[in-house]
Amino acid sequence: MSTPLFQRRRGRLQFVSIALVASPFALFGALAHADCTTTGQTTVCDTAAPNPTTSTIGTGNVAAEDNRTVTVQTGSTVAVGDTSAIAVRDNANITVQAGGTVSANAVTSNGFYGTGGNAIDFRNNSTLTVQQGGQVLANGTEVSGEAVNPEGTGNTIVNDGLIKSAHGAAIWFQNTTGGNTVVNNATGVIQTDVAGGNVMGASGNGSVDFTNRGKVIGNLIFAGGNDTLHLYTGSSVSGSIGGGGGANVITLNGTDSATLGTITNFQTLQKQDSGTWTLSKTLVSMGVTNAEVQQGTLIVQGNNSTYTGTMQVDAGGTLQGDALGVTKAVTNNGLVRFQQDVDGSYAGQIVGTGAVEKTGTGTLTLGAGNTYSGGTTITQGTLAIGADSAMGDATGALTFNGGTLQLTGNVDVAATRAVSITNANGTIDTQGFTSTLSQGVTGAGALTKAGSGTLVLAGDNTYQGGTTIAAGTLQLGNGGTSGSVVGDVVNNGMLAFNRSDTYTYGGQISGTGAVNQSGAGTTVLTNDHTYSGGTTISAGTLQLGNGGTSGSITGNVVDNGTLVFNRSDVFTFGGTVSGTGGITQAGTGTTVLTANNAIRGDTLVASGALAIGDATHASAALGVSAANAPQSLRPMAGASGNNVQIAANATLGGYGTVNGAVTNNGTVAVADALAAFANAGGGSLTINGSLNNAGTVQVGGAGVGNKLVVNGNYVGNGGVLAINTKLGTDNSPTDKLVISGGTASGNTAVRVTNAGGAGAKTTGDGIEVVSAINGATTQANAFALANRVVAGPYEYTLQRGGSASADSWYLRTQQTATQGTGTGTNGTGTTQPALRPEVSLYTAIPQLTLLYGRALLDTLHERVGEESNQAAVPAGTSPVLRTGWARVIAQKGSRMSDGNGVYGNQGPAFSYDFGGVQFGADVYQRQREDGSHDHAGGYFATGRIAADVTHADGADAGRDSVNANTVGLYWTHFGPSGWYLDGVVQGTRYDADASPHGVNGLKTHALGYAASLEAGYPIALSPQWRVEPQAQLVYQRAAFADANDGAADVRFNSVNSMLGRLGVRVSKRWGESPERQHTAWVRANVWHEFRGQTGTQMSSPDGGFVPFTSQLPSTTLELTGGLTAQVAKNGVFYASLGYQVSADRRLHGVNGKAGVRWGW
Repeated sequence: MSTPLFQRRRGRLQFVSIALVASPFALFGALAHADCTTTGQTTVCDTAAPNPTTSTIGTGNVAAEDNRTVTVQTGSTVAVGDTSAIAVRDNANITVQAGGTVSANAVTSNGFYGTGGNAIDFRNNSTLTVQQGGQVLANGTEVSGEAVNPEGTGNTIVNDGLIKSAHGAAIWFQNTTGGNTVVNNATGVIQTDVAGGNVMGASGNGSVDFTNRGKVIGNLIFAGGNDTLHLYTGSSVSGSIGGGGGANVITLNGTDSATLGTITNFQTLQKQDSGTWTLSKTLVSMGVTNAEVQQGTLIVQGNNSTYTGTMQVDAGGTLQGDALGVTKAVTNNGLVRFQQDVDGSYAGQIVGTGAVEKTGTGTLTLGAGNTYSGGTTITQGTLAIGADSAMGDATGALTFNGGTLQLTGNVDVAATRAVSITNANGTIDTQGFTSTLSQGVTGAGALTKAGSGTLVLAGDNTYQGGTTIAAGTLQLGNGGTSGSVVGDVVNNGMLAFNRSDTYTYGGQISGTGAVNQSGAGTTVLTNDHTYSGGTTISAGTLQLGNGGTSGSITGNVVDNGTLVFNRSDVFTFGGTVSGTGGITQAGTGTTVLTANNAIRGDTLVASGALAIGDATHASAALGVSAANAPQSLRPMAGASGNNVQIAANATLGGYGTVNGAVTNNGTVAVADALAAFANAGGGSLTINGSLNNAGTVQVGGAGVGNKLVVNGNYVGNGGVLAINTKLGTDNSPTDKLVISGGTASGNTAVRVTNAGGAGAKTTGDGIEVVSAINGATTQANAFALANRVVAGPYEYTLQRGGSASADSWYLRTQQTATQGTGTGTNGTGTTQPALRPEVSLYTAIPQLTLLYGRALLDTLHERVGEESNQAAVPAGTSPVLRTGWARVIAQKGSRMSDGNGVYGNQGPAFSYDFGGVQFGADVYQRQREDGSHDHAGGYFATGRIAADVTHADGADAGRDSVNANTVGLYWTHFGPSGWYLDGVVQGTRYDADASPHGVNGLKTHALGYAASLEAGYPIALSPQWRVEPQAQLVYQRAAFADANDGAADVRFNSVNSMLGRLGVRVSKRWGESPERQHTAWVRANVWHEFRGQTGTQMSSPDGGFVPFTSQLPSTTLELTGGLTAQVAKNGVFYASLGYQVSADRRLHGVNGKAGVRWGW
């Protein structure tokens, strides 16, 4: 225990303690006393004997003590009592090595300098070094007995060990006038044991440069000189620090972190090195008037708002504090970091080339007028500004590193300011104001828009982290050709597009917010968006999709511009579209609108299909009507607008209602007539307005019963009305065009597709396909069939007017008979069903097979020539092949109708051509002794008969073609006098092809066989002339396969013909030699058909199969002439030419045949 007192001794203030003090030996243990040896000016103390050294080294303030060197080696101790341990003078060099000790135990001594019993005394320009583990101790009770007492100037103390005083200052600078230096290194301790005492003092006005890397235990108080204190991180001063008088400097050094305690009277503060120093007191309380952050970080605390001195931050330096801690005027060439954990406002000005960073969770408000150019970084919390200049010079960058920029007015960020977002993200809070960023924002992070106001991103932004609209409006573009973001947008406010060009946005918009297309340009959304706040098109165009299978929105659209759908798939939009704008279908796919869309603008279907309603949303509508218009638009319903334009190759369709005038250059498709609804079932489409049809109105879908209702005028502009009808009797199921209250004019081709009807006679008005109701009228030529309409045997015609309506249009099978006095079904001049021309065409086919078979059977002389004068195999020899033959056949003829055609039983009129070739050979010949001989053989033939058939009304019904291949056998016996009996049998495969006009044709085939038996008896009038009566009987039969031509099943009755011939042949024979015999002949025939009636049946639901017959004329006259010329011993040429005419003159024909026969 001690009681400190104060007394003045030798001109200085001393501490005096009254205490019970143990001896230094008791305090420090038993010491090994040194053996100190002096050689010249050098003294070395070691641990060798003799021990101890208890005498003072040196004699103090005498010239002999100049330039002394004293070394206290490791383990040695210089310990004295009430005096000084070492007392030397100028230019001394004293070293206390590790483990060495210098101590004094002064009580009342004045020492060698009269300043007290100090452990070490020296004077000008001397150096004391205390190594780590070394000690300099003032253990006595004398207050003025310091551990070290330098005098004068230029002295240096370097301490790595311990310098301590028990009752006074550890170091006292005596009578100083110049500069002295203390370096207390990291292991050094400078200590006073006096509670609240000073470890250092001075008399005089000299300066001290004190460096502390170690520990100072006690107060560090300087005197009146211009002192400098260097504090390093890791060092400590347990007491206060006072600069005393003079102009004092404190430098804060080191690479770690430290806090500066109580300090006063230092006018200049310098932060050096890379470490961080925190000031626990204000600059004003420290007495600082000039602060400089040269390196590292200086953290200021407290309220420095009253500080009027300078604050300079050099490059590489950081000044950190809150709004009150940072001085009002800062020259910043490094970094000013506002660590703002609570809200605060900085009213000062920051200038220079440095940067500003905002950290801390609070809000920092920066005032305007800053000119620093190094940029602003918001790392944490909020930076609030009311002007762009709050962030310094307009060339300085703005970096978001996790914090928020809050705008307290309509602040536009300078366009010259680079803005970026790190991956820590950033937020801009507009509050209720409007602010614009003209430049593009870059970086890897995300941007959040906060506040109820509007943030305009007018540049093309490339930040990668996406965008969130927490509140208010984020506007892309400012009416120009830039303003974009990449990535997705979480939209819980409003996302607005305001550009004048076409901008494609590929990200996804989600959230509870809305979208507004406000620019004059086009915004293309190519992703599928899920935001739920609805969409507004204030101007320009909003396009969904860009030709692919994505691009969609949900919810309603207020359209005061243009809404465009551009997709290649089927896209259903369930929102309501309203407003004064229009809709464009631009994609190749199908867009289905399922809501009641009260839109006043025009609609353009430029490509693909636009469907108004599907099968489950038949109440869907497009356009404004009094029923579906909003209250504000109802007075305008029915006014101009609501026009729908359908381009070529585009389609408007669906199950709902179109309110407005429709101009169709493409297709109007009703219900399942639209390809996208192929399996959705039938329905109707309503147009509340006019329809100008220059394209196709496709009412017919997958089934039958669709209906297009036009509540207005219908104008056919060369367009097509395509319907499905189940062709049958009156009121059969059909698609229908309904015209309500308007007028049908122009010209429209009605294309009817039979929906499975088998055809039937209509007996009343027929099948209504165009219905004129509610006073509607139709012009006489408004509709005409585009195609032939056939089913079963009937031809349907389109006729205007009926008993129910004079302006409706019907499909009917009735027609007024034009056959005069014929025996048609309904007599003369009456109404009868309109049989289609194919009835005539098909009915003629069996007749052609009869003509074909008859031409091939022919007669003996036309088949093989004059065979009777050909020598057979002599009697008694073996029959061998001796003769082959071949011929060509051509016929041309016509058969006229009796006027009734297929309405009667004579069948249709036709003109025909036949051509064929026939090859045969005698495989057996025998000459008998009585002169009779036999010839037997076979043949093959191929040919074609074709006919142009005329219908009962005189119209061309089409063309029948029958191709046939035939094989046959024949046997001819010649009697001794030249009479003959010729028998032939043949079989034929017929392939028939009927080609009508405007409908599908028919193909069928038949197998036929025929037999002929002919006899002739020549009567010689002279050696050259003969008369030969002839008789022949021909039977034919053919069976046809049933067929279907798409409109009816067709059956053919079996063909049976029995034909008889009686004729007279007159011939003349002559020759140059027996081997050159020639015959010319002429023949008259009468042919009579005993059967010859063929039958064709066509299906019809009202009578099973309707039969139709045809009959070749029963009697025909024929005149034929021919020539057989033996051109070689074994070769014969023969030919004939004939003409035939029926007795009723309805059949005419000519034929020509030529052949050769050769033998060997």
